[in-house]
Amino acid sequence: MSDTQQKVKVWDMCLRLFHWSLAVLFALSAYSAFQDKFGIYADMHFYAGYTILILIVWRFIWGFWGSETARFRHFVGSPTAAIKHLRSMITGAPYREVGHSPLAGYSVLLMLLLLLAQAMMGLFATDGMIFSGPLSRDVSGELSSDLTKWHKLLGLILIYLIGLHIFVICLYGFVKKANLVWPMIVGSTRIGAGQSAPTLRSNWLGLLLFMVAGGVVCSLVFLL
Repeated sequence: MSDTQQKVKVWDMCLRLFHWSLAVLFALSAYSAFQDKFGIYADMHFYAGYTILILIVWRFIWGFWGSETARFRHFVGSPTAAIKHLRSMITGAPYREVGHSPLAGYSVLLMLLLLLAQAMMGLFATDGMIFSGPLSRDVSGELSSDLTKWHKLLGLILIYLIGLHIFVICLYGFVKKANLVWPMIVGSTRIGAGQSAPTLRSNWLGLLLFMVAGGVVCSLVFLL
């Protein structure tokens, strides 16, 4: 390890809680989706999906007003930058990104949009017997049936994409010798000379915005 490297905070507490909470909730949602909707499984699926929706809304808010490494403008760059990063992976160049890489930025944005679509469609989904989303009665039966089919298909796609996400993280670990998991747990990593520490926002601001996101989702789902 170079003596010029310094340990800095790159991920704020709110973003780390978001990441691991989303992982757990998606696992619960996926598991309950393959179970009979009797007993706890229907409630597990609904409340996991409902909380995921709140988390995703919060993440989009945090993507504009959150910490530097959480902002979309920090990690969603041009396609050229993403291609350049992909080439650097192939050539074996060391991983020097502070936060998400340009290539990972597109992956994060895609995952957030798909999860948002998945959670939204779940609000209108129904199995026609036991389980119905809170907004399924606000649309026609045909539309609800179509959204249910898309909800199931997108769920499978997301499972495969998350598997790919885990594979790429392992690939970075073996090929680039870059541990991407530990910084997302503790929040800090080491950066080289010439790299500056990112600016992190207050965790209290993150909590306040999470309450705002929860209020917005509750109002749209239960009050309108």
